[in-house]
Amino acid sequence: MQIKITTFNVENLFNRYAFLDLPWQNRDYETVVQAVGLVSVASREGDLVQYSITEIQRNNTAQAILDAAPDILAVQEIENMYTLRTFNKSYLDNYFDRMICIDGNDPRGIDVGVMTKKGFKAEITNIRTHIDDSEKGKTIDRKSFLKSGYWVTGAVFSRDCLEVDVAVGGKTLTLLVNHFKAQDWTPHSVTRRTGQAKRVAELASASAGEGKLPIVLGDLNVAPKTDKSLDALLKSTILKDPFPAETWTHYYVSQKKVSRLDYILPHKSLKVVSTDIVRKGLTTKCKQYSGERYPTVGPEHTEASDHCPVSVVLDL
Repeated sequence: MQIKITTFNVENLFNRYAFLDLPWQNRDYETVVQAVGLVSVASREGDLVQYSITEIQRNNTAQAILDAAPDILAVQEIENMYTLRTFNKSYLDNYFDRMICIDGNDPRGIDVGVMTKKGFKAEITNIRTHIDDSEKGKTIDRKSFLKSGYWVTGAVFSRDCLEVDVAVGGKTLTLLVNHFKAQDWTPHSVTRRTGQAKRVAELASASAGEGKLPIVLGDLNVAPKTDKSLDALLKSTILKDPFPAETWTHYYVSQKKVSRLDYILPHKSLKVVSTDIVRKGLTTKCKQYSGERYPTVGPEHTEASDHCPVSVVLDL
């Protein structure tokens, strides 16, 4: 039996609220505005994308998912379960019939989730959240501020490590879906990602110790050679990286460069038949990709995401 597992950071898939970036130089954090329908961040200047443009963008997001054709999809940067259900119905023609999302720790409200293809013969047998895993020696503190969102300190995970057991093909796969701390100019981001990677590695080891097959996947937010924050995962004795060393999955517009931020790291005993990356939804500003694009993708706000759907096909 073969199954296809995909991870995709869909870039700010919001429904009821849009969180608009302030100009980067004077950034406090995000300003909250009421919005209707599926919307996204427009620009660093803080302007809201027009709904006519958003419609094009989210159709391209959906097309990238449909082209990836996953049996199981892990998503990052979604607002909530309601958003997933709306997106699935309005843009994906109910491609998925089972969805999981738990509100995490991010002040913008971006979460991670899991979606399972309609009719796919698999059973979700257990769900565990790790939003309350605390950093060593710290206590988690949660505060809500009117203008700057919901702040959580002392937690290991910036969003969540959503742990989902899936029984399929006579085996139990443990999906560990993540969206690690983003890179910035401070040592804190490296320290935070390092702690997140170590905790996920512990969870993967615990899963394997119970006879299950862990798969770590999601936006880990740093390329392998940038720093050593992912070493606990990339040098794990129970996980493997089936993608070539030159793999890239993300286009950074302001610096006009590509890098690898997105990963699928299956248990070493799992047979990987093939890997795949869908790049047709990338902005036309990305000159590192010269292949076919969706007809409505342009240079501004119509791209499927700044990330690409990344997939593995496993033979169980």
